[in-house]
Amino acid sequence: MIKAIFFDIDGTLRDFEEKGIPEYTRRALDMAREAGMRLCIATGRHWLEIEEEGLLGDLEFDAYVTLNGQYCYDARGVIYCRSIDPNDIRTAVGLIEREPFPCLFIEEDRMYINCADDNFRAAQRLLNFGDPPVESPSRALRTDIFQLMPFIGPEREPWLMERLPRCRSTRWNPYFMDVVPEGGSKSVGIDAICRSYGIAPDETMAFGDGQNDIEMLRHAGIGVVMGNAAEEVQAAADYVTASVDEDGVSRALRHFGLI
Repeated sequence: MIKAIFFDIDGTLRDFEEKGIPEYTRRALDMAREAGMRLCIATGRHWLEIEEEGLLGDLEFDAYVTLNGQYCYDARGVIYCRSIDPNDIRTAVGLIEREPFPCLFIEEDRMYINCADDNFRAAQRLLNFGDPPVESPSRALRTDIFQLMPFIGPEREPWLMERLPRCRSTRWNPYFMDVVPEGGSKSVGIDAICRSYGIAPDETMAFGDGQNDIEMLRHAGIGVVMGNAAEEVQAAADYVTASVDEDGVSRALRHFGLI
């Protein structure tokens, strides 16, 4: 029996072009909640982006797995959080200072970037996020960093990650990568939320569309991938539904008899 459903945001609840949650998806979420499901978010985004950019509109969820599982909370407060090892942060800062590239540094309650380039601006246009403050990367040496977002292409990803042994990377966009602590993932955050609510892993369903959703899709009791996802992501799911702009969430919930 499914008791909790976890949703990615970009490309799952929201269309990249329309920039909002379709009305038919909103109705499906209301129906799932009325049927007794807990509705949760599982995203690579920061809670600041969710709130300040209105990514979810006026919709409220029971719990939020953010920063790819590194910062999880509900209305009661923080349920789980884990920052990147300071040794790897020190290494990353040194690399950026020697061979500059844009990198978003993500703290608990703020985000900042060291510089901007075409990669950053392209991602900014696609995802419709604002202008983070520009600060020296050395600030990261004095604070807890929960996620790094280096704006580099896939070809440079191995170069960076082999120098950060206590981290792992995932990518859901060609313009940037997400760097989190080794062992961190959306599935770890989901487990923390489930423990808090007394829900077993096999009583969960997860919806996603990006590479950073693969582990979550395999981990959940039922993994549903959107039809707009790449083949690699579709292969990780139990069920492939339609795309976000073709009522994919509703179709999957009806397929499994949840609404």
